[in-house]
Amino acid sequence: MKKTLIPLLLLLLIGLSASAGCMMADSGYQSAPMVTESVAAYDRNIAEEYQAAYPDQKVIKDAWVRLRSPDAKAASEEITTIAERYNGRIQSLSLTSDGMRDGREQFSATIVLRVPSDSFEAVMQEIESVGILTQREVKSRDVTAEYTDLHAEKRALENQVGRLTEILLKAGTVEEILKVQSAIDSAQLNLDRVTGRLNLLESQIDEATITVSVQEGEPIGIDSGFSVTSVINTGIAAFLFMIGIIIVAVCALLPLVVIGGIAWYIVKRRKE
Repeated sequence: MKKTLIPLLLLLLIGLSASAGCMMADSGYQSAPMVTESVAAYDRNIAEEYQAAYPDQKVIKDAWVRLRSPDAKAASEEITTIAERYNGRIQSLSLTSDGMRDGREQFSATIVLRVPSDSFEAVMQEIESVGILTQREVKSRDVTAEYTDLHAEKRALENQVGRLTEILLKAGTVEEILKVQSAIDSAQLNLDRVTGRLNLLESQIDEATITVSVQEGEPIGIDSGFSVTSVINTGIAAFLFMIGIIIVAVCALLPLVVIGGIAWYIVKRRKE
């Protein structure tokens, strides 16, 4: 009896072991889709999370202003002072000589300044009062969606690098280590790229860009519009206009005078 029970017990143990192995295999195959679905759901939720965290609109503001001023150098210094007063900064400033006019050297200036977006309108008003405004252009670009997507992508890549780093610590062979390290390097490269784009975007959102062009012109007169320089320039222009008319008239009448002189000379010779 005992000899018969021993083989039966062995067969029973083998059967239980096989069943347990099949169940473990099935559970292993089923876990992969579940992990993939959970990661996908997590990535989808990241955008919604940041949309809730950053509900305000993210706008990039750019402006171009053209001014006419009797002194481009002084206007540039005043614009620099305005930017500094609003915690802004001068990104670039160039001063160019435009030659001599009315006995003095003329200059033009181009100033690119970055100012806090909250102070954009106030800075624009003060800059436009520095000289005579001849052109004004303002552009606003809503980048809320791009900002949210970049934050979500950055968060997902950070988590990916973290998970791969944990896997790397558990790698047992050189081949596994190399594969995981390659995946980490690729994810880190994408993370650095996204972080750079996000930093640039945040900088453009936080600080508006204003480009100011200043050209020298006639001195600004009193409120009535009277200007000595304008009067002189108008007089010179009128004088040159009259000289031009006289030259045109002479050129137009000269052939008639020549023909008339020749005809008179011929008639006179015949009478003699």
